[in-house]
Amino acid sequence: MPTLRAGGIAVLLASALGACGGPPWTLSQSPTEISLRWYPDTTSSAAADTIAQQHCQSSGRKAELVSSTQDGSAQLATYRCR
Repeated sequence: MPTLRAGGIAVLLASALGACGGPPWTLSQSPTEISLRWYPDTTSSAAADTIAQQHCQSSGRKAELVSSTQDGSAQLATYRCR
């Protein structure tokens, strides 16, 4: 029983940490926009779009991609809430 309990705690901790610090990472945000960074070889642009949509939906708006650039192996994107 203690092993099962420890395993459950480990799973919860791992999922909580993953939700907080996983890619794409937020570089900046305001009520009207959000800028994100991720590595395209491990994270899809759809994941960034989802994060941007969630951010803008909190104020009843939709995210619109305004710029996307490559910085070395990282992708940077800025979305505006409209």
